[in-house]
Amino acid sequence: MRSSFAFLFLASFLPACSGGPGPSEPHPGDGPDKPDDAVTLVCDLMRAACERQVACGHPFINNTPGDVDACLEAQRCESVADVLTSPDVVVDPAAVDKCTAAIEAASCGALAAQGLGIDPSCAHYVVGTRAEGESCRGGTVSDCAAGLSCVFEGNTCPGTCTRAPERCSEGSCGPNAFCNSDGTCQDRAAIGAACDEAGVDFENLRDGPCVAGAHCEGAVCVADLDAGAACAGASVHACGEGAACVCADPANCASDADYACRPARAEGEPCNMAYDCDDGLYCNFDDEGRCSKRGGLGAACGDSLGACQHPLACVDGKCGDEEPIVAELPLLEEGESCVESGACPLGTACTCDNDGCTEKRCLPAPGLGASCQEQMLANLTPFACAEGFCDILTDYTCVLPAAAGEPCAVDGVTLACASLVCIGGKCASVEQTRCEE
Repeated sequence: MRSSFAFLFLASFLPACSGGPGPSEPHPGDGPDKPDDAVTLVCDLMRAACERQVACGHPFINNTPGDVDACLEAQRCESVADVLTSPDVVVDPAAVDKCTAAIEAASCGALAAQGLGIDPSCAHYVVGTRAEGESCRGGTVSDCAAGLSCVFEGNTCPGTCTRAPERCSEGSCGPNAFCNSDGTCQDRAAIGAACDEAGVDFENLRDGPCVAGAHCEGAVCVADLDAGAACAGASVHACGEGAACVCADPANCASDADYACRPARAEGEPCNMAYDCDDGLYCNFDDEGRCSKRGGLGAACGDSLGACQHPLACVDGKCGDEEPIVAELPLLEEGESCVESGACPLGTACTCDNDGCTEKRCLPAPGLGASCQEQMLANLTPFACAEGFCDILTDYTCVLPAAAGEPCAVDGVTLACASLVCIGGKCASVEQTRCEE
């Protein structure tokens, strides 16, 4: 399992947010690069990445087997033109050059382990230009300069480009706020108000952007479902506090009808995913899929999602303050065991090979439109499909990120859209993910 989910957003939406290290200021000039020039820069970078992926035979930007052109088409690099319609976002050619050089110099094992996290430049070749203290509109791609985050007071627009204070943790923001992925406490939205689940880290299992008794569904806060209500395909938080969307028998969950809002699983009870378990617990697949206590600093841990209390991460088998850095992964072959670790080849995914998932092998991956939930039981990764990504933000279906205006199946945050947001059945543009000043 990879050490971080940062690569997920880099791979599904190439121009990443400018919330971390990168160029201290935009590329000098009179304004943003012309969109045509920027598209060429970004697509050349992605072609270099695709060439390395095909040469290595293992995924690190997508799991599309075949030739370089097929890989490049799946990357939708031309979508950077949508980002650059904003005058407050630019492409940094120096960062593009540095990222290209890093990809070309890295070993296949390092690329399989780190993907586009191989160098900070690969995360920050598209940057905002608004300085600290200036107003900002947020969105999928921040309009704040590198090192700054767009912070909103009381969910009002515009926000302010702000340097992040000491990072919050899961539950530390009190009952009326949640711990945002940028490390700041953000107010919870009321029922009927807009919400954004992309602001909550994966390892933050219980915090949510909506007030108590509500959850984020289709980018709007709605009331939690009643006990016993059908919940398949709904938000993982749809059943409310103390409840979860679970099937009565975790070993036999063949259809959507098996899932309903029921009391969350207690410690020691069987589970299929972290959100099945009650507060303070996670689904421990090192213990045959049973709810276990989440670890504090220094506690022993494994690869299961939520093993450590947010924002701790499992580092060398113990819960620590920093994300583990995996320098290399073994490059496996189809049919080979992936129980320990390693990257399965293009077109395959690490898949359970027995009922308890103690045996796992690199087997042919599901195609577009097919469920990839079975592969998630073996290894939580978006590279679980024969093409595109496993949409771990919604319904665990194999998807190819679509451009703005193209149809999408599930409203809200989704990997099925290059912008990561689906509104009214269509993929939103980056401009639509920003608030109105």
